[in-house]
Amino acid sequence: MKLTDIVQIVEDVVRVHSYYVFGVVSGDKIALVSNRDGSSKIWLYSLRDGELEKASWHIVASVAEPPRGADRIVYTRDVAGGAEKHEIRVVYIDNLEDSLLVDQEPARIFGIADNGKSIAYTRSTGDEISVYLFDNSRPEKIAVLPGMGFVTSMDDRYIVGFGSLKGNPRSAELFIIDTSTGDFRIYTPKDGSYNSMPKVQSGKVVFETTAYGGNKLALLDLEDMESRELEGEKDYREFRPVEHSVFKFSEDRGFLVVGKKEGRSRVFLNWEEVPTPRGTIYGVVDYKGRVYATVTSFTKPPYVVEAEPRRGYRILIEPTLSDSLKEKLSSEIEFTYINSTGGVRVPTFIVKSHLAKESKSTAVYIHGGPWSEVSDEWRPLMAAIIASGFNLVAPNFRGSTGYGEEYRAMDIGDPGGGDLDDVVAATKYVVEQGIADKDRLYIIGYSYGGYMTLWTLVNRPGMFKCGVAGAAVSDWEEMYELSDAIFKSFIDVLFAKKKELLRERSPINRIENLSDKLCIIHPQNDSRTPLKPILKFMNRLLELGKTYEAHIAPDMGHIVNTIDDAVKILLPALLFLVRCDNRLE
Repeated sequence: MKLTDIVQIVEDVVRVHSYYVFGVVSGDKIALVSNRDGSSKIWLYSLRDGELEKASWHIVASVAEPPRGADRIVYTRDVAGGAEKHEIRVVYIDNLEDSLLVDQEPARIFGIADNGKSIAYTRSTGDEISVYLFDNSRPEKIAVLPGMGFVTSMDDRYIVGFGSLKGNPRSAELFIIDTSTGDFRIYTPKDGSYNSMPKVQSGKVVFETTAYGGNKLALLDLEDMESRELEGEKDYREFRPVEHSVFKFSEDRGFLVVGKKEGRSRVFLNWEEVPTPRGTIYGVVDYKGRVYATVTSFTKPPYVVEAEPRRGYRILIEPTLSDSLKEKLSSEIEFTYINSTGGVRVPTFIVKSHLAKESKSTAVYIHGGPWSEVSDEWRPLMAAIIASGFNLVAPNFRGSTGYGEEYRAMDIGDPGGGDLDDVVAATKYVVEQGIADKDRLYIIGYSYGGYMTLWTLVNRPGMFKCGVAGAAVSDWEEMYELSDAIFKSFIDVLFAKKKELLRERSPINRIENLSDKLCIIHPQNDSRTPLKPILKFMNRLLELGKTYEAHIAPDMGHIVNTIDDAVKILLPALLFLVRCDNRLE
């Protein structure tokens, strides 16, 4: 494989446009986030004439879902070179004016909601996580959260969100703020249950909960503070989703729901299934009886469909793949469960590239989070790996989302424990099944996946020929000290406040075991997994006389927001893997 071939794959992958639906605004326009001009911006798609126009002029960090028909879109922008110090801006739909909305010192914003008149948001500083209300005059701090938590929705009276608010790392509670009285309350339908992503409308709250067994939807009436399970109707019941990625009130005050099962999604409008292509569904809105959704799969980047119950769907916006990339991505996709320790069955996607049929070169891809998952979805890094001639194995190790709260909570108090067993089990499985050559195994991950890459290499030396660790955690103790309030809380929850585990589960404390080739890729301005501990890790490697490769991505934070960011990760990762596989000419 020539260097120019790798460069072409990277070029083809990063030039692919993606589209994520998040709302419907005035003028019958669908609001999207897209990298159509090379970085994440807000775009508007007109349902009247099919025209697509750019609405924001800055890179978007997050957006507040606008009320249907709103005349504005509120979003956040990082102003610290990727270090996630955010300002809050607004785009007005009628003239596309993009301006600063909140005059406040930039800070990390996690969770933002807009009712069309006011906004609410969660702001994290070095020592506290606060909820602010902004009513177009000045920001007002209205609550300090007792733990990790996020604003998720607001109506004209109430602000709602959720988080670990009672000190139990395995539970999550809702918080409700009555803006008319200033009353703040924490709510759970059952102590010890996990409750998440509440959406409020007219004093009613829909949320996901484990209070009724499994991950179920529930409705809470804020007048009497009574909740009940939403059982749904025929189509929804027959599908029996394991989790829900989206749920909200529909236009007619019913419900719009995206249910998940085994890495794929289905959409339900008022409990009736809406026909969509096979794959994973992210953003979704309903408008005038139709549903507009973002759909993606392993070989198809996120695109937008318009669907109608009982009538089918049509594609509105579709990215283009080069013919060369399409051919390279030709593969067989398998979903299976792999037996691991403790009787755990690990949901795993296996992608068999036709380019690796003879070599059986295989990359084990470890997702980030850890509370995330690999579903049937497009990810540029995965696509680039497959296109470069590797099979890909993606285990949804214990702690992954998508398979119920009981499974997600398995790594709480045990990061780097059972999830390591799951990665090892998936690796052994593909060798035993003849999918992978044991001498051509590679491991790669970003964020928590980068941590797991380092952790696997120092605990199972010799299992992999090479590893690529992107934005990795090398020292949990130092990361904790460098973190702001939201990420300190995250680590507290993940480790169940077992401070002794921070040292025990840090790769730097087992660095002597490293024997495999390693490539480190790390953003310079990362404030989630800071660079300083990685520099110490690299220095320790030098002291031990170990060979490694390192790439520090300048002017970049943890999140990949631009084509340039993507190239900084993909190009060195692919070059390293192909070189380790002895295929670089």
